[in-house]
Amino acid sequence: MNLLQVFLISLLGYLSFRHVPFLGGGLLGWYCIGRPLVASLFIGIILGDIPNAIRLGVYVQLIFIGLVTPGGSITPDMTLATFIAVPLGVVAKLDSGATVALAVTVSALGQLMATPCNAATLLPVNYQKKLVDEGKLKAASLVPIWGNAVKFIFRFTPIFVCLYWGQDAVQSMMAIAPTWLIDIITIFGNPMCLIGFAILMKLLVKNPTDLIYFTVGFAFVSVLNADMITVLVFALLFALFEFKISRAGKEVLR
Repeated sequence: MNLLQVFLISLLGYLSFRHVPFLGGGLLGWYCIGRPLVASLFIGIILGDIPNAIRLGVYVQLIFIGLVTPGGSITPDMTLATFIAVPLGVVAKLDSGATVALAVTVSALGQLMATPCNAATLLPVNYQKKLVDEGKLKAASLVPIWGNAVKFIFRFTPIFVCLYWGQDAVQSMMAIAPTWLIDIITIFGNPMCLIGFAILMKLLVKNPTDLIYFTVGFAFVSVLNADMITVLVFALLFALFEFKISRAGKEVLR
């Protein structure tokens, strides 16, 4: 990666950080571009390798597919993991397992950085409150703009440092690493995607019998080689039947 590519990826990582107002107040940034599957498309465009970037982005997305952030909970940092692990994976030609292992590590470090970042954000907020109390409303209205320098420091800087100085380190490490070590990383990295699915299924499955629908969908794809559109059509039919049966049962009870 050259300096311009690292800068663009780091800037995109900052713009997709939570509560950064420059991309629709987070609607386009955090909730769209910040998702691994979407972010990997832009990373692939910047690096000139869209297929490989999306392939790695899919695996990272699978880890966090069931991630929810209720209330003020601090969860593993999905966007930081994406904007560091996927570019490094593309440049160093890492496999899915190694990329996932790197993403999990980075997300945990990002989780540790969340508390000091949130604490530092209070500084411009308190200053804005002081300006409002003094009646300096125009100056107070500008605080959310320059106050995002805190977010910039905690998001742009680590991504830039890891990508610019980390790419050579990762490439060198992969070049000298023995085959057995790479195999271990791959073996432990690939099953991490199953954790994302397990979290998602825990949220969706209310009855053990609901697993039948997942089994049918899996059979369509793996046994019958059906595409996603076909699976979607049958899923809609199952959903319609389930809805009508449930509605009929409620009417009978009345």
